[in-house]
Amino acid sequence: MVLSLAVVFAFVGVILAITLRQTPDPIKVIDASSVRAAVTSNSPYRAVAVLPSELPGELSGWRITSARASAPGDSPFAWHIGYFTSTGTYAGVDQSNASAAVLRRDEQVSGATAGTTRVGSVRWQRIEKVDGTRRWLLRTQSGVTTLIVGTGPWGQLEQLARALKPVTQPSGS
Repeated sequence: MVLSLAVVFAFVGVILAITLRQTPDPIKVIDASSVRAAVTSNSPYRAVAVLPSELPGELSGWRITSARASAPGDSPFAWHIGYFTSTGTYAGVDQSNASAAVLRRDEQVSGATAGTTRVGSVRWQRIEKVDGTRRWLLRTQSGVTTLIVGTGPWGQLEQLARALKPVTQPSGS
């Protein structure tokens, strides 16, 4: 009987060794270089964004999970970059030369105004979903509307706002 159990356990061990695999990372990271190039080449305004290689220390570990840009000549011109943060939340940046009302509609911003905040010298309008699960920072300056969205705390969105800088072609392009 012991020999039979040993054979069964050996068989089960072989099956487990064949079938058990490490669980892959469920977060699909994408390369946003084509979106960066599209924004640099086609944006009719000076776009601002931040890519993972440019993230300051407090935002290190963030990964891009979504990115898109309007086609050349689209009016309004808009683009988006979404991140999976190091704390497991979502953050994203949208920018367009559409009005704030149009961008809010297009990005389905469904919250109530929650005051304002100042990041550096820039004043942002705070918007929060009634259930508190999503927050937005919104500003319009020189005809360009920037929207920062996230599921993390206000401080995380403000850090992302602080990290934004003009989008330029990467070195060597």
